[in-house]
Amino acid sequence: MPQTMIRNHVHHGNHLHNTHNLPNGHSSHSNGYAHHNGQHSGHYHQNGYAKSNGHANGAANGRPWMNGHAHKPDDRHSTLSRYCTSERPTSQMSYNGIKRSCRERGVLFEDPDFPASTRSLYQQKKPPFNSIVWMRPHEMCQRPRFINENINDICRFGIDAGELGDQWLMAAVASLALTPRFLDRIIPLDQGFDNSNTYCGVFRFRFWHFGEWKDVMVDDRLPTFKGRLVYLHCPNATEFWAALLEKAYAKFYGGYENLQQGSTTRALQDLTGGIVQSFSLTHQDRYLTFQVLNSAVPRSSLLISTIAQDKENKRQLRLRNGLITQHAYSVTGLARVRGVSGETPLVRLRNPWAKGEWTGAWSERSWEWDGLSTRDKELLSLRVTNDGEFWMSFDDFAKHFTQLDLVHVGPDDWMLESALHSKQPWRAVLARRRWRGGYNAGGGPTFTETTSMNPQFHVQIPRTSNNKCHVVVSITQLYETFCVDIKKRKPLYAIGFAVYEVPHSMPRLTSHFVAEQKPLDVTNHSLAREVVTFFTLPPGDYIVVPQTNVPNLDGKFLLRILTDEQSNIWEVNEDNMVIKNIGTEFMQETQVSLAEKVILNKILAKYPPEIDASQLQKILRAHWKLYLSEKPSLELCKTLIMLRDFNISGKINVIDIPILMSLLQFWRLAFQKFERGNSGKTSSYNLRPLLWEAGCTVSNKVLECLILRFTKNRILTAENYIMAMVRLHMSHERHHSIDSKIKSNPLSLEEMILMTIYS
Repeated sequence: MPQTMIRNHVHHGNHLHNTHNLPNGHSSHSNGYAHHNGQHSGHYHQNGYAKSNGHANGAANGRPWMNGHAHKPDDRHSTLSRYCTSERPTSQMSYNGIKRSCRERGVLFEDPDFPASTRSLYQQKKPPFNSIVWMRPHEMCQRPRFINENINDICRFGIDAGELGDQWLMAAVASLALTPRFLDRIIPLDQGFDNSNTYCGVFRFRFWHFGEWKDVMVDDRLPTFKGRLVYLHCPNATEFWAALLEKAYAKFYGGYENLQQGSTTRALQDLTGGIVQSFSLTHQDRYLTFQVLNSAVPRSSLLISTIAQDKENKRQLRLRNGLITQHAYSVTGLARVRGVSGETPLVRLRNPWAKGEWTGAWSERSWEWDGLSTRDKELLSLRVTNDGEFWMSFDDFAKHFTQLDLVHVGPDDWMLESALHSKQPWRAVLARRRWRGGYNAGGGPTFTETTSMNPQFHVQIPRTSNNKCHVVVSITQLYETFCVDIKKRKPLYAIGFAVYEVPHSMPRLTSHFVAEQKPLDVTNHSLAREVVTFFTLPPGDYIVVPQTNVPNLDGKFLLRILTDEQSNIWEVNEDNMVIKNIGTEFMQETQVSLAEKVILNKILAKYPPEIDASQLQKILRAHWKLYLSEKPSLELCKTLIMLRDFNISGKINVIDIPILMSLLQFWRLAFQKFERGNSGKTSSYNLRPLLWEAGCTVSNKVLECLILRFTKNRILTAENYIMAMVRLHMSHERHHSIDSKIKSNPLSLEEMILMTIYS
């Protein structure tokens, strides 16, 4: 099946979170927001009737029980989020608290976490200035302003680099000049140097970090040399938003010196919270580059192209062709024209500061326009309506620009920024999850036995659609922007994801499937904040598997999926159900062999009508090879007693022994299918299929809890497996008992299971 893969892997971080939880039923899409469906599982049938959650024939009224409630499929699936960002209100309170404290004490704020000292400037390489003096704006000019309040001024967000300014931050800010609402979010405008803004020397800015917008507060003491700002600053010497923004950004990364290891890609993500892809155009196939432009331009994605100089030369230079190096140009359109030399694809770009326009072929006064019809000239000239906007051929674009950054903007930010409303919005979902060794950290596709244990997300593109769906998939691992103790800094893992095409009826990838079927696409596993793939898919069913390159690496991650067509996306999960349970098969008249009858008669003759855990241990130890993988401990026997001890007496009736023995034998047969030799042990990754063999299914959350409670060093022993099965059966029975007594049970089955496991 044909599909287009437009790949790149990005070394930085990303966004999204929602305080609104979405229902997990099948839902439609509207207003550019993705609603997510939970896949409803069928009921498992044995002996001609459905059995779920340990209750034969469902509830008394004939309704099937799912997660302890009739018709409550929403308990089954972890909710995915549709919004892209979240904000913490505590920072705002801290900002106001600082201002109030300073006003009460009659002092200007001095930031103790980012002091006006060399420690904030550098740790290793000293700046090329003899003496840096920290000065407040009112010490540099009489009437300082925070920002130009004329929103129609095209140079309002203009920045000068200074001798040491962060070029990456400067380029990112310049690229966002065309989306002013994004800059307003980063640079709150309700602050300044006059009394109306209750000036007290503190300013705040916002940066995106792993799905949240974080306030960063700084004082306004700025590094100068001979009275001049040496880092980023505004062209107007009385405006200080740029210098203060860079200071907050330097604090965000632990110092001005640390900004030198940045990139435009990283800065774009920190300032937008978008999914950012970076393409190096120097060695990339031009057909692929044009595909990227053609796919991204009509959609809610920002395209920023730059010309990089060598590492030693960080100053902006104007080239002979009119373009400026180290400067962000926005790609705003594409066109194809037919002239005397044939058909030519054109790219429309814009310099947000209305300078540095292209002077080569297809520039404003070039002779190439003479070969076009009057209609084509008028049509293309109408499309260039802004100062600083110009056309150039695609070949020249690919030849002269060295980097292209794509910022894929989610639907909430699309609604926020009116400048994007002419573009097609993305539909977005987010999952905040974690890899945990022994549970769902299964590694890459080469680890066929465990890779299917990774978190799985089903993407369903309805077959009723004839259109291919553009899809952006992003996986972002938790990262640190600054760590005081470098030795304690959390390392980045090599992360990526695989995309599998699956049959419509397949609920979950299995180890057998991934061993037989190659993934449709696998990203390169990169030591990066984020890995992104941009591709098109035809209608069908696909499963996205976020992963680390090797198993058993613990860490948090964000998965973001954007689509431009109707699609259903849900996390693969199961119901909490007992298919074969003690309440039906094993509590009915049990078929026993002749040898078992002899054993039972001996037990009845030797023991009293009721036995405790110690007596049960003696019975099972005498015949353990028939029912267990190893001799039972007293703790196991106490747990088994709990299954039939309805009066909480610490004892069970001796006639229940055959029931327990049959149940143990059934569980043992299931365990032996996954046992390592005759060791009585198996990998914790086998617990899900083992539970299935033993007649149970559990949700992802319950499985994680079982592994935490009953495994050690990723090993599950036969005894702990039995104890886990007992707890599962008990929780189902408890929940059904409460559900039958209370009309509106406040506890879900999952909550009951989690409470029982940890009791």
